[in-house]
Amino acid sequence: MRLLAVSLFFEGVNRADIARRLNTARSSVNKWVSNYLAFGLAGLDNKPISGRPAKLTAKQQLEVKAFILKQAESSEGGRLTAADIQTYISTRFKVNYQIGNVYRLLHSLNLSWITTRSKHPKQSQERQEAFKKFRLETILHTPFNVMPEDMDIWFQDEARFGQQNQTTRVWAERGTRPRAVKQQQFEYGYVFGAVCPSNGKTEALITPCVNKEAMTLHMEQISKATEFGRHAVVIMDGAGWHTFDTVQPFDNVTLIKLPPYSPELNPIEQVWSWMRQHCLSNRVFKGYDDIVEQVSKAWNTFISVPDRIKKMCSRDWIKVI
Repeated sequence: MRLLAVSLFFEGVNRADIARRLNTARSSVNKWVSNYLAFGLAGLDNKPISGRPAKLTAKQQLEVKAFILKQAESSEGGRLTAADIQTYISTRFKVNYQIGNVYRLLHSLNLSWITTRSKHPKQSQERQEAFKKFRLETILHTPFNVMPEDMDIWFQDEARFGQQNQTTRVWAERGTRPRAVKQQQFEYGYVFGAVCPSNGKTEALITPCVNKEAMTLHMEQISKATEFGRHAVVIMDGAGWHTFDTVQPFDNVTLIKLPPYSPELNPIEQVWSWMRQHCLSNRVFKGYDDIVEQVSKAWNTFISVPDRIKKMCSRDWIKVI
């Protein structure tokens, strides 16, 4: 509109007519024309709106953010509320914030109210980072005649599903809280599951218990799923039945153990979460046979979309070539 007003002005249209044509105030037309004559096209640009100056300087805001992040990682427990942060700002900087403005400050500092992830107190970040140098780790543990380009990387784990089931969020009317049945019986089934993110292959086995015999059967599944001339490298945690003799009968499978207390390095944990959230929560199981049937359906639902497997379970650090 500003450029059009200037164009009409140079065509000889008087400013009052320009204002009527553009349905705007004549003072605005006068301002646009004057700015154009003085500064050219740059004079028609929107001027930045400074708004009310912040109560805290940029340095003080960074100090507030550092305080919040430090408290988030504290081992003393508890959590900060907006009122706590309001008190800290008032005490530290002698500046008073309303609670609503505290929330605006937090958002401007790129902070969000999110759920924490648990970790074991004995977890070693250094060992996790060392493990992520995966190419070296793989070369050290696989047979010398297996080339990196011939390897298929698998992630493997087990999960227990049963009558002590989870409840989860559902859509419902505001102001209501729907009830979901939570059984008191204790029958369970165990899923041995494995995924290969590079090709989307999966294998699973449902058993009433976990032991080395079941683990060997599961490794046999992976061995048979591995194409001739290729080698399966299976990443898993240090559970008691995850022993190297379970793959001795198979010359195309190698096990690599994750660092202790590091479940977040195994993306199949997200598969179990997906199955619970999308298929198995908020329901009742009649018994073991029903558990097997419903868990089988949940697993098959997950693997029915190969791209979902690849997207959810791929990790940059598992590349060996």
